[in-house]
Amino acid sequence: MTKYEYLAKLEQLLAAMPPQERRDALDYYSEYFDAAGPDHEAETAEKLGDPETVARKILEGAGLNGAGEADQTVQAPQPASGNPYKENPAAEPITRTGLHGPGLLVLFIVILLLVALALVMSAAATGFRGFGRDSATSVVAQTPIMAEKSSSTAAQLPDAATPAPADSAAPAATSADSAANTQAASDWETTYSMNLTEVDLELSQVNLTVMVDESVSAVILRGSGVGNDALVVDQKELDRDAKLDARLSANGAANASLTLVLPVDNQPRRMEFKLTGGSAVLPDLTLDELEVDSMGAQVTVGNITARKVDLTEEADGAVSAATLTADEISLDAARGAVSSTQVVVSRQLDVEAESGRVSATLQGQAADYRLEAENKGGTLTVNGEQINGEVHRQGNTNVSIEAECRSGSIELGFAG
Repeated sequence: MTKYEYLAKLEQLLAAMPPQERRDALDYYSEYFDAAGPDHEAETAEKLGDPETVARKILEGAGLNGAGEADQTVQAPQPASGNPYKENPAAEPITRTGLHGPGLLVLFIVILLLVALALVMSAAATGFRGFGRDSATSVVAQTPIMAEKSSSTAAQLPDAATPAPADSAAPAATSADSAANTQAASDWETTYSMNLTEVDLELSQVNLTVMVDESVSAVILRGSGVGNDALVVDQKELDRDAKLDARLSANGAANASLTLVLPVDNQPRRMEFKLTGGSAVLPDLTLDELEVDSMGAQVTVGNITARKVDLTEEADGAVSAATLTADEISLDAARGAVSSTQVVVSRQLDVEAESGRVSATLQGQAADYRLEAENKGGTLTVNGEQINGEVHRQGNTNVSIEAECRSGSIELGFAG
């Protein structure tokens, strides 16, 4: 449970108290969350106890019953000295006796020291899991999807994920037990409520699927066959919008997969994928920029409309695209293969093959394009003509093709 949810529930349960006393109680519990920090909100909520129990004790201490009526039982007077709060604030009712001036400051310092000590001991017990990662990133705590459940439960992620309901049967992935018994393969789903502008995924030996779903209203990541600690996500604020930056490795699990689900009305302007092995399937997309950098992956790209498209294969994989429509398009095969069934380019097409293969069919006639081509020892074919050495030709338009072939092969055709 997050700090906001805990305090909101507690405030609702304390509605019968006078406003100032209710505010004092909420401020007191808020300080516990602030001292623990946003990354430990769930642990703090668990240590404090559920809001219903805490509220009942506070109301009893204030002489009110659960219905908000005055309790007829005469309360024993409190000592004039001493701290009325215990280490766990739920252990005693809230009272304002002795909590003003210097005494409050001393109490707050003691609370901070106790919470800090508890967090240090908790971190030591779990082996400081996650310590040493890039400070700009945060490890997502995924919620395993139990086999006997028909619906998935979203995991808690600070400022990003939708928290799991309190009565969910799924165990909390941030607990010490889960940390000590991380599954080698698990199914999970994480939801992000943000206005998405960029997606940057770096994946290793993972089968990626990107989907656009009109039935969802938030960005969703789903994983299968991946350890709970394999995903590292960084949300960066970009002028009120957000960038979803994730790295995921399969950790040796077979057939590991990741699914990115995008709402129809919340699609990013820029997407970058760095893929080592595995596979990827990208749907039809309209965006500003798409970059795919593959090292041995099998990548299938749908119909893309963008300002700039960059498809690169650096190993023995293959990147194949349907129709690419953009101002600038780059097809680069250091090794492996890069292809497109139709290229509609309005400014410039760059094609390069070191030892790999590039094939593409362009819209229009060969004479429509200005050609700058160089073959350094491979096979370079343009509109059925094999080119050796360098070729410079003017076209009927300002759209240009720049092709460089080293020891691989390039084949460019034209649809007419």
